[in-house]
Amino acid sequence: MSIAGWLTGRLFFGSGPLAAGQTLLGTLPTDVSSPLLVLMAKGNVALAAVFNAVNTALCPFIVPFLFLWLTGLQLDVPLGSIILELTLIVLLPTVIGVSLRTRFSAFFARHDSAYAGIGSILYLLILLAVVGPNATTIIGYGWYAFVIAGAALCLNLIGYLVGMSSRLLTSDRKEVITYLFTVSKKEFSIAAAFVAASGLPSEIAIPAAFFAVIQMITSPIAAKILARH
Repeated sequence: MSIAGWLTGRLFFGSGPLAAGQTLLGTLPTDVSSPLLVLMAKGNVALAAVFNAVNTALCPFIVPFLFLWLTGLQLDVPLGSIILELTLIVLLPTVIGVSLRTRFSAFFARHDSAYAGIGSILYLLILLAVVGPNATTIIGYGWYAFVIAGAALCLNLIGYLVGMSSRLLTSDRKEVITYLFTVSKKEFSIAAAFVAASGLPSEIAIPAAFFAVIQMITSPIAAKILARH
């Protein structure tokens, strides 16, 4: 996905901050909502949680390396704040969820049918929270916003294709679904933190904001289609 981010950045923007931002987007780890989408699509949630935790733990060390390799730009990692943010929004909820599910499995199993619906509502709220603060920026680009959104959609679709290629490795449908959402979703929220700490142009974080909206539209649709089959 890092290479895909670089290629789509060059294809849609040529060079400059937006191209660098698209590349940064490709290097970001899996989004925190990935296990939720896997649950909605009836995939392997436990595997998704493990993938998400590993992605999160490696992120502060891998993202700057990949970004430097692909763009030649140095990212200064606000290690403390990044680790704290990822711990609070990814690792801690994962540990609590797994612990509760393991210790009180009978209780939580009784409500399995309700989790997807609750997750859908929460996902809609996240979408509104993302669109709201970035609405002025998105509108400010005018017609060019469609180009940025097109680049985000292209990268998102490539993520789905790469995820589906996991069929070459496993025939387990639940595992394929897990790979699908692990690869196609990006933890967009930390892009701004990397950019601000590095003193880079704030425009580099814009592709991540657009991608947030795109993935929050396509992911529930993909999950719903997969859940029906």
